[in-house]
Amino acid sequence: MNTSKNRTLIKSVGFGDEKMYIELNSSKVLTVPYEYTSKLKNANINELHDFRLIAGGIGIHFINIDEDISVAGIIRDFGNETKRINISVGANFLDQADHYAKEHHMSRSALIQKATLDYIAS
Repeated sequence: MNTSKNRTLIKSVGFGDEKMYIELNSSKVLTVPYEYTSKLKNANINELHDFRLIAGGIGIHFINIDEDISVAGIIRDFGNETKRINISVGANFLDQADHYAKEHHMSRSALIQKATLDYIAS
């Protein structure tokens, strides 16, 4: 029997300027550029935010652009290599990060990854 405990499922989705950040139930974060599909690439941010998780989290359905993407497809197309790090930060920082992440519909991990990549790119 295949239960959700044994499956890689989407926990949360966050959106950046050029990429979306998909946090999995394994705590890994997939970074997916909007160029992944032509419909995602041509969508505006409001269309991207209008999504729902499908089949308990195996994929995402973007309602206004009628696009579906799946964890299996993303991993197939981009690979599954991620690394985990541990960092120490103050409790106040984590509280602020968690608040910001929640307001922007993303996980803490996705927020920190996005902020770091944006900082490096600037």
